[in-house]
Amino acid sequence: MDGTHLVISNSNELLRVSANNIIYIKSDGNYSHILQTGGEMRMASEQLGEVEKLIRKQLSAAIGDNLVRIGKSLIINLKYIYFIQVPKQQLILMDGQQNLHSLSASKDALKALKDLVEKK
Repeated sequence: MDGTHLVISNSNELLRVSANNIIYIKSDGNYSHILQTGGEMRMASEQLGEVEKLIRKQLSAAIGDNLVRIGKSLIINLKYIYFIQVPKQQLILMDGQQNLHSLSASKDALKALKDLVEKK
């Protein structure tokens, strides 16, 4: 592993994604949806907890530390945070092409995220 790509594989397929291009990863039961810059969405047949373990195992700290789990169903890339509004439970991420991606998360998760970003 080169420490810059996340690789998720099973017996039938392999997905190799540049971690810097991941905007967010969203849980969907036993699957995870990975949104990349440019709008490419891929489904991986792994639960979010397993994807989180792969991130820690495969990616260098400098890259992997940008991918942060918030709440039960999201892993986001800190470098794409554009707007956080805790009371309305709204998170907006913006990719390099100025595309906005609106997500919702719990107030507690967004408050913790806001605090984390302010500390960095």
